[in-house]
Amino acid sequence: MKSIKMVVALGAFGATLLLAPGLAAAEPGTLKGMIISNDGKTMVIRGDAGDTPVVLSGATKVRGVTGVLGVRGDDYPASVLIRGLPVEVLASPNGDTVDAAEVTFKKSDLKTAEQISAGLVGTDAAVAANAERIDNIGVLVPAGRTKVFFPVGSATLSEKGKQDLQAIAEQAKAIKGPYRLAVVGRADSSGNAAANQRLSEARAAAVTHYLQQSAAISPANFIPTAALGSAPVAQDPDVPKNAADARRVTVTIAVSKASEKAEAK
Repeated sequence: MKSIKMVVALGAFGATLLLAPGLAAAEPGTLKGMIISNDGKTMVIRGDAGDTPVVLSGATKVRGVTGVLGVRGDDYPASVLIRGLPVEVLASPNGDTVDAAEVTFKKSDLKTAEQISAGLVGTDAAVAANAERIDNIGVLVPAGRTKVFFPVGSATLSEKGKQDLQAIAEQAKAIKGPYRLAVVGRADSSGNAAANQRLSEARAAAVTHYLQQSAAISPANFIPTAALGSAPVAQDPDVPKNAADARRVTVTIAVSKASEKAEAK
């Protein structure tokens, strides 16, 4: 059976998801690919061969596996099949789609996809799409945002950057109720992909360290950090306008939707 490998760079949403198996041809057997959307009835798997709709039903088994040998773990609800998760689908062709009998994924991949999905809460679109619960504060929505910019090849905070981080920290601490900070690092495309990824991680780490050590934000108030490198992000609502705009870290205050409504009353 034909099998194709693909490389996908993302994001929120990180945490960092870089490598994913590709999508095999739509023929009886196993499909391997990355979920790019899931409306609860149909998920779309992307590979070098294109996008393939996969139909989910009440009979579809969803299972997590562990280790290199793919030892079967727990059964999961279909709601864990989130965008960015590499999966293997036992499927049968059905016209332009395939029907899924079983969907399996590595538990470690699910954790990474969840971290990226949470990290991408730094954009409005990702906030709207993110139905994950972080601890007990519920579905998250943005309540404030700032961007910190860096020179070429640097992960050192400027004085202006430090001032902006102090301001967003004070705004967050003034919120009545629980909140989280989503830190998302980026880089421009001047270097190679691996170097840009490391640079975006270093920038995000510098911002997180400053917020914790100098702005007195508890580590418990952070969503797992995402570093996007210079890779494009699917459906990105905040595409960098130029190279200078790409050399940044975005910090978003996220609060529960329920808390936001209560505070508005």
